[in-house]
Amino acid sequence: MQTQLAYILRINKEISEEYAQAAMDSCHWVGIKWETFDGWCDIPGVLAWAKSDINLTINEGRPITLPPADYPYEPNENLNAAEKAECCTVGHAAIWKLIAEGEEDVGIVLEHDALMLTDIPIDIPEGKIVVLGYKLPDPSRYDHERAGPPTEFIDIDGHEGAHAYAMTKATARTLVDEIENGGRLGCVDNAYFILNQRRTSVPLCIASPTPAIGWLRQSTIWGGSAYRNYEFIDSFQQNYT
Repeated sequence: MQTQLAYILRINKEISEEYAQAAMDSCHWVGIKWETFDGWCDIPGVLAWAKSDINLTINEGRPITLPPADYPYEPNENLNAAEKAECCTVGHAAIWKLIAEGEEDVGIVLEHDALMLTDIPIDIPEGKIVVLGYKLPDPSRYDHERAGPPTEFIDIDGHEGAHAYAMTKATARTLVDEIENGGRLGCVDNAYFILNQRRTSVPLCIASPTPAIGWLRQSTIWGGSAYRNYEFIDSFQQNYT
């Protein structure tokens, strides 16, 4: 059985810390080890990359020179959504590097508004990003107790959002190497998950039944949260009301 560790991505905002506490509690309830990762906010994305451990030298095919990590910048809560999304992307990439260099076989990445509903008792496949659940405004509408924990993985072409997913150490290393050798591909949702926008070489699959959700509430990037999912897999649809 693979060893697992969940990384809960949060930022220095009261609402994020509130959401992240629920994510921590959910990991505790299902018996998954977790730790928090404090991401970046209120700074330009290029400065977030500079402060990370990712060696970024190319941005979407063009050379980029990052500012010094200690470049003086007064945090600005009014940065546009694109800069906020970029900071979020850097947080994900930094977690991938922790997974690649960590001691556990598998890393589970949870944005602050994700909840684990069950454990993951089967091995995460190599070479795939494993989606763990859909976005829902009301978690109670999915009967995870009746559905049970995952028993299989289903290949998919896209997924709406990076709120909850898992990968092996080797897969995390592939994603980090893509960035450090080939450059930044784009924001995490678009370049790694969203149908017809994905640019990574790593394919997607989804755990079935799904062991997590993204709990839609106020977004720290966009303000409101978009309730949008692609077609549900059967095991979810059968347990969703």
